[in-house]
Amino acid sequence: MARPERYPSERFGRFEGLLPKEVKGVIKSNDNGLPREMAVRGLPPGEWVARGVYKMERLVPYGRKYGARELENPQATAAILRPWGGCAPCVYLDLETTGLSRGTGTYAFLVGLGFCGEESFRVVQLFLAGPGWEHNWLAALENELPHECGLVTYNGQTFDLPLLRTRYTLARALPSWNSSPHMDLLRLTRHFYKGRLPSCSLKEVEPRVLGVKRSSEDIDGSEIPAIYTEFLQTEDASPLRGIFYHNTLDIISLVSLQTHIAALTDMKGFTGEDMLRCGDLWNSIGAEERACKAWRRALDFKPHAPVANARLAQHAKRTGNFGEARELFAKAAEEERYPIRNLENLSKIEEHHLKDYQAALKHAEEALKWLEEHRPLRDYEWGLERQNMLHRIRRLKRKLEME
Repeated sequence: MARPERYPSERFGRFEGLLPKEVKGVIKSNDNGLPREMAVRGLPPGEWVARGVYKMERLVPYGRKYGARELENPQATAAILRPWGGCAPCVYLDLETTGLSRGTGTYAFLVGLGFCGEESFRVVQLFLAGPGWEHNWLAALENELPHECGLVTYNGQTFDLPLLRTRYTLARALPSWNSSPHMDLLRLTRHFYKGRLPSCSLKEVEPRVLGVKRSSEDIDGSEIPAIYTEFLQTEDASPLRGIFYHNTLDIISLVSLQTHIAALTDMKGFTGEDMLRCGDLWNSIGAEERACKAWRRALDFKPHAPVANARLAQHAKRTGNFGEARELFAKAAEEERYPIRNLENLSKIEEHHLKDYQAALKHAEEALKWLEEHRPLRDYEWGLERQNMLHRIRRLKRKLEME
């Protein structure tokens, strides 16, 4: 008899069908007349703001060294990042949860919130002392959020905000921030650093991009659910201090990372790769003038000049400037170590737009020669490329014969 199929444990946490279908609006605290204070040992300095909800707060002055740079007020960067959700005022948000699933069995027990002041950055943390007080915790979260503010997260679009929405729904409430602007810095970080870092997790980005090295007090994210579970049994919060530290640095890192990403987006990078990706980012939203400006700046970095010329050539081709496109593709082919794509594009423009069949044939034959002499791996893809190039050459020869 065949064994029944096994499903990932995450699937059993997704009981969307059991979620209430109606919500009542903004959530309110429900203390039932009980005192706010609870017999929890080892919490950092703070105060009980509701039954089961403990609030901690700290100020971080601007100008303080954080990693390789000084912490700056990030609100000035909101304008440059507006196409990707940047706005001012905004609140930086990060959750610590009982697991990585977004199902109804997973809930958040700590939320870190970051607020931009005039002279310092303020971090507020709301700690949930037990799942029975989640209603109060959500109400406390609502009380901390200003009206008409945006949110900034790291992977919040996929994890933090969907998880919070589930908890609000179970409490039959609507988040006040549900339609607020949201910028997920993971999306922008991946654009600039995918393939350049082992991964784009905040754990990798902090030391390699921001120059931040956490102390031994930090707790690895994978250990956090187990430590909280132990707290629920012992009511000793001392082992949680590393989690509070972890969450605080996550929030401050978002501020530093936003400033850095905004500089890259504003063409203030230090490498040709930064400039190329900056241009690609603007090009992805149709801001072609800014994209071309960034690609032209990449020309100052010699190793990246062929790719920059190819990007500019593609833009010239899209806008119908075929003469400029021909010149740029020729430059790219001349400078690049692997010129086959640029030679092929050059041949296409000369054949279909400039009607210069002799030049198109010359560049198609150069591309074929390069393919046969410099591609040692003769796989299926190689054979397909070769057949396409031979087909192009035969067609061009027939056109020349008919002239």
